[in-house]
Amino acid sequence: MEELVNKTLVFDYFAGKVSPFQKKSIEAWLAIPGNRDIYYQWLHEWETNNLQLATNWEIAFETASRRIQYSVQESDPAGKASIRWWQRPGFWMAAASIVFLIGLSGWLSVDLIRYQTIETSYGETRRYVLPDGSVVELNANSSIRFPRFGFTEKGLLASLVGTSTGRRVELTGEADFSVRHLPNHQPFVVTTSKGLAVNVLGTQFTVFSRARRTQVVLRSGKVELTMPKQSNNRPLTMKPGDLVVLDAEGKLAVRQTAHPEELSAWKQHRFTFEQTSLREISQILQENYGLTVRIDGDELANRTISGSFPAQNANELIQLVAELLQINYFRDNNNVTFTN
Repeated sequence: MEELVNKTLVFDYFAGKVSPFQKKSIEAWLAIPGNRDIYYQWLHEWETNNLQLATNWEIAFETASRRIQYSVQESDPAGKASIRWWQRPGFWMAAASIVFLIGLSGWLSVDLIRYQTIETSYGETRRYVLPDGSVVELNANSSIRFPRFGFTEKGLLASLVGTSTGRRVELTGEADFSVRHLPNHQPFVVTTSKGLAVNVLGTQFTVFSRARRTQVVLRSGKVELTMPKQSNNRPLTMKPGDLVVLDAEGKLAVRQTAHPEELSAWKQHRFTFEQTSLREISQILQENYGLTVRIDGDELANRTISGSFPAQNANELIQLVAELLQINYFRDNNNVTFTN
């Protein structure tokens, strides 16, 4: 009969108290993707409750790595008794979980261990509460990645697996942030693929980071924008109502917007256009819904729309655009054509 895997059994595994059969049961249970986040939560809980016995983790970790990766057999050339690697003080309490993770490295990547990723598919939006209580709302076809351990404090397991601790979030796509201010004034940093870093303490802002451009709009509070990879890394401080765009040359341009909340209107399934061309709207359809759009001629592609309009899905947005511009469209699966 298959061993029932529960928190008690997994905690026993972390402490090195399970049988080979129980270990196999845990491995089979972990092979189911839906169980991995539960495992990481239990791992973090166990590690937090057993910090007092982790004084020799560096020795234990190095020894375990050599054993797993190189299958080195300890010997006693002098013929004298020696302390075996599994008998060293505090070894299992500090390293059992890491040994297991290294042993499963064939199907678990290091990044999967170190970081948690939250993502949305085409046409989907999602609200997620980070470990510090900050709220992120992801637009369609977007993702965030953040440290699985040590998001608000430096933990032992975070050190062992090499995670960069602290409130750091990597964004791909578009997201709206409501950042919680902590009593210790710990900064909150959002980074994008183009090297832009948004540094905040407690505020509300929206970050757009896709292939065509990167931009940040601030609704309340105060943030600093930096480009750490550039030699001339002078911070730019934003104030509420500022809209900053990162151009193709890596320079930041600032302008004011009277209604910064409109740039996150997608949270209410609304699209706000300000002299937005059909060419740019076609890019929105591609980014948010995975559609391929063809426009019949440059004159049509350059026609613009202004206003704020509701649209629950791709079809509603396509029909809305066609009605506003008084044009025709044809959709064949994921292909859309606009014509006069």
